[in-house]
Amino acid sequence: GPPNDGYILDRDPPVLVLRQAEGVAWIAVVGPFERGLAGYLQSSDLLVELHDTDGRLQESWDEATAGNAAVGGRLGILTGAFQVAVGFGQSGDQAEEAARQALRRGARGAQVDLARARRELPDLPANMVRVAGDGGALARASLTVLRSLEDHTHQGGFVAAPAAPWGEHVTDGDQVYHLVWTRDLYQVATGLLAAGDVIPAQRALTYLLDRQRPDGGWPQNFRLDGTPHWNGRELDEIAYPVLLAWRLGVADALETDVYPAVRRALRLIVTTGPATELDRWEDAGGISPSSLAAAIAALVAGAEWGEDAGDVTGADHFRRVADYWFDRLEAWSYLRAYRHFVRLNADPDHPPPPDAAVALEFVELVRLGLLAAQDPRVEHSLTTADAVLRSELPGGHAWRRYVGDTYGEKSDGSPWRPGAGVGRPWPLLAAARGHVLLGRGDPVAETVAALETFAGPELLLPEQVWDAEDDPERGLVRGRATGSAAPLGWAHAEYLKLLAAVAGSSQPDLVDPARRRYAAPPPDPAFVWHSGHDFKTFLAGRRVLLQLPRRGAVRWSGDGWRTFAEIPLASTGLDLWIAELPTQTAPPGVVVEWTAHYEDGWEGVNHRLTCAAPD
Repeated sequence: GPPNDGYILDRDPPVLVLRQAEGVAWIAVVGPFERGLAGYLQSSDLLVELHDTDGRLQESWDEATAGNAAVGGRLGILTGAFQVAVGFGQSGDQAEEAARQALRRGARGAQVDLARARRELPDLPANMVRVAGDGGALARASLTVLRSLEDHTHQGGFVAAPAAPWGEHVTDGDQVYHLVWTRDLYQVATGLLAAGDVIPAQRALTYLLDRQRPDGGWPQNFRLDGTPHWNGRELDEIAYPVLLAWRLGVADALETDVYPAVRRALRLIVTTGPATELDRWEDAGGISPSSLAAAIAALVAGAEWGEDAGDVTGADHFRRVADYWFDRLEAWSYLRAYRHFVRLNADPDHPPPPDAAVALEFVELVRLGLLAAQDPRVEHSLTTADAVLRSELPGGHAWRRYVGDTYGEKSDGSPWRPGAGVGRPWPLLAAARGHVLLGRGDPVAETVAALETFAGPELLLPEQVWDAEDDPERGLVRGRATGSAAPLGWAHAEYLKLLAAVAGSSQPDLVDPARRRYAAPPPDPAFVWHSGHDFKTFLAGRRVLLQLPRRGAVRWSGDGWRTFAEIPLASTGLDLWIAELPTQTAPPGVVVEWTAHYEDGWEGVNHRLTCAAPD
């Protein structure tokens, strides 16, 4: 996408060169070219020139700058074999030299080197191949795809996909997937772990820790050098690096003390959640079951690290927040009247509205160990999701993200544009749902076979598959890839993890400390208030824990300030201070008021909390 530059270098033979915006990366193409042409995509590029001149290359533009540049050339030979090499670099000279080195080595040399390197990598576990429905073809391809997503300059940096969804039509350079999302990187790294390839997962964690921000988080997504692309904040993207560290710790594969980084991330989680600015689909925010699942699991797992590191006070606070959020999951995210979990709820003081979107976000609660697959709320939610999100396709079933999704081809099959489209089924959701089926003891052979069908003969799993009638003119085939990103690393990782779960009769993503803790959850945890989660009601019989940013004291009253009491703020060791209000004896309807006094004076705000009858 623009603004890029294209050049034809005056060499013998000519060299075709592209420069990414602001000189971030250069690409050079060397080969037996007689002439070259630099133009603008679908305006003055080589194909347009040949079309307009009946197949003759007449123009000789050697420069196209500040646009969606494209370069091409005419070969200087009429018959016989030839080789072309592509080189990448941080300058035009570097890229050209890289291409020339590749050309000197030749295709045969590159093939030999690649074969040797491939033999040195771990192969798929035999049991994973046995449970595949296609003899292991997609599993081997998936492993190759995941490995190919890693950058060799910034090792451990795995991009989401080597693609731009609907890139032939959406060319603004904003909707691209050759970026790092910590959520996608977690999926890719744990997919590699599930396939027995530990070392790249270790590199992925190192990469993330090196790019952690001082506040403990990461950008919404970022270039491989760490430069932010989008700057939203997503709760699960703070949690997933912690969960990757946990997975490596369980595999006895941690190479360094990660708790300082984990602690910073968990501190940000408890000062940001339970609501997320954006959920994993990045077009809305609120309280999300999938985001909460990752955050709660990270808090509980991280608390164990804290205890081991002697940070007992910090660990205790992490658990108290996790317990409160887990306790409120149903109230925040479960629509009791219709018996299903929803995608989002914007209001922590009220249950989800009746029109809240149905989605499969609750699946992560099972995968990470917070809820059992046999939980009636999970079973009812599966039934609802199947009724409104499932598509029956030639290869099997697939599920859309949520009711009202607009990310996909338009109803007439024309390409998606920002803000206009119809959400289509995502293969990765079929794989994720497969883990719930396994937890219930149900077979998943049909799910595995469906994923293998969706990948097609190319063995590439797309972001979305087409769910309408075939549209030959647009290349859309029912049950096959749309114009969305393909291959998508997340989808290939989910396929591998599903095979690993079947082969090992296990749950690869399960966080065992969370499973143990919430198999019999602590009763009646305190409501935890902070400035980013300023609820207005609490339940009768519950205490209220205030989490504040500075040292001081809290003054509170339950009778309109006729009487009051003061509670000093206690340090959590996290640069956060807490005070617990003894509100457990307040009857429904009572209003509790409080304010804080810091070392530099009164807060200047009176906060009001109303005691409500139990849910």
